Amino acid sequence: MSDKFDLFSDYSCELGEGPFWDPKSNSLLWVDIIGQTVLRQSYDQTGPKVINVTGNPGCVVLSNEGEVISGINNSIAIIDGNGSPLKVLAETNEGSGLRFNDGKCDPSGRFWVGSMDRNEKAPLGSLYSWRESEGLVEREKEVTVSNGMGWSPEQDLFYYIDSPTRQVCSYDFDPSTGSIINKRQLIKFSEEDGFPDGMTLDIDGRLWIAFWGGAKIMCVNPDSKAIEEVVNFPVSKITSCAFGGDRLDKLFVTSAKVDVNEEDEPLAGKTFIFSPGVSGAPSAYLA
Repeated sequence: MSDKFDLFSDYSCELGEGPFWDPKSNSLLWVDIIGQTVLRQSYDQTGPKVINVTGNPGCVVLSNEGEVISGINNSIAIIDGNGSPLKVLAETNEGSGLRFNDGKCDPSGRFWVGSMDRNEKAPLGSLYSWRESEGLVEREKEVTVSNGMGWSPEQDLFYYIDSPTRQVCSYDFDPSTGSIINKRQLIKFSEEDGFPDGMTLDIDGRLWIAFWGGAKIMCVNPDSKAIEEVVNFPVSKITSCAFGGDRLDKLFVTSAKVDVNEEDEPLAGKTFIFSPGVSGAPSAYLA
């Protein structure tokens, strides 16, 4: 694949993350974790609507009713158009040394979100799922920097990234209960690759993985474990990706400019778009 991409949004994030495509409004939502904002931009516009929040939003999703839901600091909350918390759905007791990071909904409508050590050094975090009928359920422990997650098209496998391990792990997944069991390493990356960060899956079940410090998106076939595509970017800290567009055949890619020399990387923190040659599943809503 040629390394062709376009700029989707010129808005420059300190730490852009968590892209979520909403086909109902033909728009992309994402967050600037350090900038404490939730962003929303229509496909045919050049600039986003900026919602300022109190705290660090690690991710954003929508409910079936269109409510904006974010994992902010240690809570999952519905926020209004001004960033105020309309309702706190769940909270952890992990304390200020940890915060929620990446999150998304599974095909059954649970909201999955993981926590991380703010110093990115100790395995103090956990991976949780939440839905109203189940409450907040701890699914995994001893996580340092909880990041990318995704489900196979058959909904029998769950894929998960704890970034400092430089690996993607797979689990057997039960969509009726949300249970994840039989953890095993799917693929391990090298130091030269950077750190695997956010992730999404295409309709063929391949993993599209963003690399912090790696300046790229990598496509991995989970069956063969082969790296089938590499798409390079002119910014070192690529953070996450999500399929979207009218036919779900565009990949939206977020990035960060934190601790980056902006003279060397003038596009750092901006959000990109490219055509990967395959479609993906739509972002799932909170049911």
